[in-house]
Amino acid sequence: MELTGKTRTITVLGREMTFFNQRCRDWTHPYPYTPGDGANLSNSGCGVFGLCHCVQWLTGQVIDPEETADFSCAHGGRGDDGTDRPGLLHAVMAQGRSAAYGFTYHEDGLRNDQDALYDMLLNRQGVALCNLRVGHIVALVAAREVNGEKQVLAIDSYSESASEKVRDNVRELVPGTEITYAVKNESGLVTGVNTASAAFWVTASTPMDFNFLWANK
Repeated sequence: MELTGKTRTITVLGREMTFFNQRCRDWTHPYPYTPGDGANLSNSGCGVFGLCHCVQWLTGQVIDPEETADFSCAHGGRGDDGTDRPGLLHAVMAQGRSAAYGFTYHEDGLRNDQDALYDMLLNRQGVALCNLRVGHIVALVAAREVNGEKQVLAIDSYSESASEKVRDNVRELVPGTEITYAVKNESGLVTGVNTASAAFWVTASTPMDFNFLWANK
């Protein structure tokens, strides 16, 4: 089975997108917190990829993750445990990029109001950068209700639909967004391959910390 490369084209709710596959080890572009720490987009870039997916959803514009990573490092968007979402979004606003990206960030730091998140996504007022589980950022782009349960749609650069950390809250995988990646053992040796989905619906109670990116009218 062939491994998925750095990017692939996916279709989500009728929108064709360039998906940035963080699981591909070819994303070697540096994303350091301290000089020489070995961090790169493959092992640390979920926040960068999440922002790229948010921008695509809002405007169709495909922005360069490598350039975005450099911008993040240069302007306070890189934190000690990954991307500092409020820091990166503040820099995007302060440096005048937000208009081109198609959103406004209200400098509201971390949000945890799941009802407000659901309403914003349901009414198509914007998107969100979100921790779907501790330490991993995804893009949230839509909402729906199924049999009385509120759900939100994640586009996940690391394709964690099958992860034990979120899989119990996954309700539907988006067809055609499958990613095939190598499975390694504790010694780092490849022992096989696995397949997961890049886009999937989860319960609206799953997101923990998130930032609203309001669509420009």
